[in-house]
Amino acid sequence: MSKFKRELTLFDLVDIGISQIIGAGIFVVSGIAAGIAGPSVILSFWIAGFIALLTALTTAELSSIITETGSSYAYTKRAFGKFFGFLVGWMRYFDNVVSISAVSLGFSAYLLSFFFPLLPQSFTIISSIALIIVLTIPNIFGAKITSRVSSIFVLIKLSALSFLIFVGGFYLLKNFDKSKFVPFFPNGFSSTLTASSLIFFAFLGFQTVAMASEEAKNPRRDVPLAIILSLLICSLIYIGVAIVSVGSADWKILGSVDHPLSYVIQKITNNEYASLFVTFGSLVATASVALTSIYSSSRTLFALSRDNFLPKTFAKVSERFGTPITSVIISSFLSVLIVLSGSINFVVSIVSFGSLFNFIFTNLSLIKLKKKIKKKPTFELPFHPLIPIAGAISCFVLMLFLENNAKIAGTIWLLIGILIYFIREKRIK
Repeated sequence: MSKFKRELTLFDLVDIGISQIIGAGIFVVSGIAAGIAGPSVILSFWIAGFIALLTALTTAELSSIITETGSSYAYTKRAFGKFFGFLVGWMRYFDNVVSISAVSLGFSAYLLSFFFPLLPQSFTIISSIALIIVLTIPNIFGAKITSRVSSIFVLIKLSALSFLIFVGGFYLLKNFDKSKFVPFFPNGFSSTLTASSLIFFAFLGFQTVAMASEEAKNPRRDVPLAIILSLLICSLIYIGVAIVSVGSADWKILGSVDHPLSYVIQKITNNEYASLFVTFGSLVATASVALTSIYSSSRTLFALSRDNFLPKTFAKVSERFGTPITSVIISSFLSVLIVLSGSINFVVSIVSFGSLFNFIFTNLSLIKLKKKIKKKPTFELPFHPLIPIAGAISCFVLMLFLENNAKIAGTIWLLIGILIYFIREKRIK
């Protein structure tokens, strides 16, 4: 059986988590969400963050029991058998690959609108593809190399967001305008929930930490802790950014600009260098998510292949680099094809559909496995099964508020997966 190198520490895992979570969601989608919900986008962040936290807590307990790579796929396979396990893995892979495309498009939107506004829109796709190709290289060279590159990215984007919150906080203390927050629900509460379904994209990524279980030095202790730490750090930053954005800028304008946070810092400071710093942070943030999404998608493909659901070639690990090179290249190639759609709104909604589908099964898996597995978890939730039940229900409700086109695209991918599964079963028999 192909094996990974166990070389990731708690710091590395938290780093991967933050790197995967903070990206196009806060730097690009936050503006789109503000245009939908108005000032209540602040509440949208709270709702999306709370729903993500429920599943993060469930994942933390599961990861302390099951330490194989695959995350939601590995949990569902153990709890509900290979059919549902495959479907979750299939959707997880789809989710990861589309996420690479989404954040790459977000990267290009910032790059072109701020630095090269005169270039035609077609360059958005070209620069997105170039980014994917460049970030495929460290993923081939190994998890430790990916983690080191990710650490640099995390430091830069946290600095940019902290700067925005710090400067914005002082601005609001001196220039607080109540009218910026009134009416709080200009488009109704349903719009707040619609924005939450879109913002949920900004909280995804904590399950990537669980994907690294087979490469962690102490997975039962470090993976659960890293999942919770990375999500809580990112949630606090998001809430701060949302308050500063709504309090300092017109929410209607935020919904129409391609680089909302650069617009916010420019309005607050009227300083071109401050805006340039936040923009650079946004470019690094979106690039870092693309980097770790390639990592996560290749590990999902590896897990599906190792369990004989897909060709064995995807489960081969390079002896030199300790990475599934074929899976890395295939994942990057598929994301390039999706980039050709050119629509970040549509792509983001598809990612949210796949993630919510997987999170429902993650929560249900804990309920089922609690009775099935005797091994005592190193991290155990109180009040079982209230948290996983609340997590599953809230994910299902949020899924209802996604774009219809995203639901259709996600369902089609799911049906293709069902077809592949039964074709495979027939060949085995």
